[in-house]
Amino acid sequence: MDQLSQLTNRPLSSLSIPPSTLSALLRAGYETVQDLDTSNAEQLANDLSIPLPSSQAIFSQRKTQTRGAPLTQSASAVASSSAASAPRIATKCSPLDKLLGGGLPRRHVLELSGPPGTPKGAITIGIVKSFLKSNPDEEVLIMDTQNMITASALRRIIPQDAARRVSHHVLHTLPELVVFSQTLPSIAAASRPKLGLLVLSSLHFPLQASKKLTIAAKNTVLENLKQMLVQIASRGVTVVVTSQMATKLLAADGSPATFDTGARAVMVPQLGPAYLPSAISFRVLICPQARDSGVFRLLSEPSKPKQGVSSLKEEPYTIPKRRMLPISES
Repeated sequence: MDQLSQLTNRPLSSLSIPPSTLSALLRAGYETVQDLDTSNAEQLANDLSIPLPSSQAIFSQRKTQTRGAPLTQSASAVASSSAASAPRIATKCSPLDKLLGGGLPRRHVLELSGPPGTPKGAITIGIVKSFLKSNPDEEVLIMDTQNMITASALRRIIPQDAARRVSHHVLHTLPELVVFSQTLPSIAAASRPKLGLLVLSSLHFPLQASKKLTIAAKNTVLENLKQMLVQIASRGVTVVVTSQMATKLLAADGSPATFDTGARAVMVPQLGPAYLPSAISFRVLICPQARDSGVFRLLSEPSKPKQGVSSLKEEPYTIPKRRMLPISES
């Protein structure tokens, strides 16, 4: 792929598109700036049922953005620059902050995955407290699917003067998750004060609990989640997702396998990467090596959406006695 192609392979959210138009583009199958090359202003206006001037404005932005950007800059460099320049939210977990380059960049997505017993919930609460302290004019929405973050626990942990800016909701079923993903962008647009942080706790659970879910239906749900994340990130919302692990069987050559053909098993995040917009997402795996210690492993980041196993970044953590959050061994 040449440098110009890499540059234009950016998410549509990098353009200044009205949220309603962005949503229509995503529903029509457009994901990147480069996807616009398969259409023209007149055809896009017809496909999306939008005024022709609105369609022409999209293509005008696309041409200006491509013409004005340095051709020596790759798409991964653009994503890396965006993450590096964005204001950051301290996670209050020093090894994780170090792994993320100083904290979680605003308008980005952090997926935290790990087996039961790892401090996903404690880290999430640390991020919420940090966000509330640093952003007194913004709200936090916590959507819990498995009762991992209870309202009573939040009342004990969140300072009383900040608690009014935290909304806690519970959903357990797949239909509830589908409705939530479809309505959240409009909720975020109307929220006053502004919604700034979204927590999706145990996002895997509604899909895992739906026993009759077909592969096609699951892919549709994941695509809807991806579109929702793109839309709310474009509105300035930062997202933290927690998820459990699943066992994946591999053949000797590393290809997917079954119980009959598998040579080894590895633990991977339950949902996989399909629902995450790679240009704005960090995927971190919590790998315990003892009861109170382990490593954080960076599976992917905006500048490197796909990494080889040997190049994955890691940071060790230790959970001291009487402390909830992991800290560096130093």
